[in-house]
Amino acid sequence: MNVPGSIDVGSATHTGHVRANNEDDFLVVAPPPDTGLPFVAGIADGMGGAAGGAEASRLGLRTVGVVLLDADAATPPKERMAAGFAAAAARVHQESANVPALRGMGTTLSVLCVAHGVARIGHVGDTRIYLVRDGVCEQLTRDHAVRHPDNLLTRCVGGGSPACEVDQVEVPLRRGDRFLLVSDGVWSAIPPDSFARLVGKGGPQATAEALVAQALAAGGTDNATAVVVDVVDPAGGGAGRSVDLPRDERPGARAMWPRPMSLRPPVWPWLVFAAAAGLLGIAIARWCGVDVRAWMHGVGS
Repeated sequence: MNVPGSIDVGSATHTGHVRANNEDDFLVVAPPPDTGLPFVAGIADGMGGAAGGAEASRLGLRTVGVVLLDADAATPPKERMAAGFAAAAARVHQESANVPALRGMGTTLSVLCVAHGVARIGHVGDTRIYLVRDGVCEQLTRDHAVRHPDNLLTRCVGGGSPACEVDQVEVPLRRGDRFLLVSDGVWSAIPPDSFARLVGKGGPQATAEALVAQALAAGGTDNATAVVVDVVDPAGGGAGRSVDLPRDERPGARAMWPRPMSLRPPVWPWLVFAAAAGLLGIAIARWCGVDVRAWMHGVGS
């Protein structure tokens, strides 16, 4: 994809070693130059079963992205972000009510909107956005969740409600700023000291891959997703560049990435085929007048 010269970005996602489906999703939208539209990146972690969680995260991200890009330029950024989250909550709730299989679905939602030298963050749930500035990693979002004894969200988009309360943060940009958007499958799996070391190394794509790979090495018990956004020029100058974001769950060196369960071929068709072949062989033997037990006894002796 093409991104503004003022921005560099990388991303990685993986189902993990335990989950059968990836309910995480991420969004990166880079508008054409000279349009005045913002750069938008977001991350979401859905809930509500295999179908519901994936649909909620996808729907929430895309709805807020559309509102942020389509809003009147005269609308203040704070109101624009609030409108995006309100629309996302209403859309997820509506779809949940329309489709019985999606009943009660919901999602976390953390969005970064960069325009005119300022980053605005909207956030609901326990996906996180960090800022790395001058070598210091700071969490900009607050978790809306109770981690113990069970991981329970106290605020989400959807989840049976047509509205949501969104936290917002505004950050004036500096050259060299790095924003990290990560799901809880990443930040909860990596110790804080290891996390702080990883986020300051390499380019955006290498860092995103390293974070997800580290989460997998720590057990990979949850879906793991990371989006890394670097600020090259706060003023928004520079020619655009092409960034090759991965299109599947195993970017970079494929040998480093275990094949996620959602992409592994199922075993059951082979078991059914073997059983059917065995029964067919017995049926043919009987039709031909062969005593299968006597034949097997003869082979065994």
